[in-house]
Amino acid sequence: MNIYYSQFYYQAGSSFPFSYKFQIYLSEETTRLVKPSTRFIELHGEDYSLMFRISAKRELAINEIVGPTVYKKDKDVEYSIFLPYTPIIQQSEPYISALEHILEGAYEILDDYEIDTSKLKAEQGVIINNIVTLPEMFVQKE
Repeated sequence: MNIYYSQFYYQAGSSFPFSYKFQIYLSEETTRLVKPSTRFIELHGEDYSLMFRISAKRELAINEIVGPTVYKKDKDVEYSIFLPYTPIIQQSEPYISALEHILEGAYEILDDYEIDTSKLKAEQGVIINNIVTLPEMFVQKE
């Protein structure tokens, strides 16, 4: 099972400047640290991927999870994780807060499938630190 993250921000002014390299890195790390559960395989099959689409809404106080949408042709199960933009951006470290919210959303979805997230949780601090300290994880301003 491969796990992917992508971003789509449809609400104007409610986005985070994470780059495509961030998406690749977080996808690779999550895939490396979690394995499909019997429940996920029973529901979708061994060869299905899991996609987390990240977005944000100003009016939210907590994450909003939408899904799943199952694409049988592509063997893909997709969820949207809407982040609470206003509370996150008000934090002293908004990018760290956004990353914590993204992973909290992923944990919620993975837990519903009874997928063991303990390795990912153990590495969360390292993953977040790598993201916030590498300039290529952010869209470069011109």
